[in-house]
Amino acid sequence: MSDFILKFWPEQEINSNKTIELKKELTESLIIGEETEFWGKPAFKAGKMLNIFLEPKLESSNPYFETIAITIDEKDYGIIEGAEDFEYIDRMNVISIKGGEGAFNKWNEMCEKLKEITGDKYQGGWELL
Repeated sequence: MSDFILKFWPEQEINSNKTIELKKELTESLIIGEETEFWGKPAFKAGKMLNIFLEPKLESSNPYFETIAITIDEKDYGIIEGAEDFEYIDRMNVISIKGGEGAFNKWNEMCEKLKEITGDKYQGGWELL
């Protein structure tokens, strides 16, 4: 189990649930795969195209992809790292990539894809457990 969660959340507070649209579009785009369970909750396996939206690019045959679970939550939080501490921001429509190894360091293409789906500007960041 990894000590990192890569999270994506809307920059501004949103008052509408867009998880149905997110699940549909991320499935059709092959960013998320089949349904699974992670930490006792519903999740999705990594889809074949997840790699396209994150850097560094890893081969989809990389064993790393087997450790990934993606959750799409109506309500969760984002994490902004400040000068001295972390700030937790409650948000709707949060995407979390769990169980990985903290390998990705660029995710602007994923944020653009989420904006395309929802119309909301997204940001991302690592949560260190």
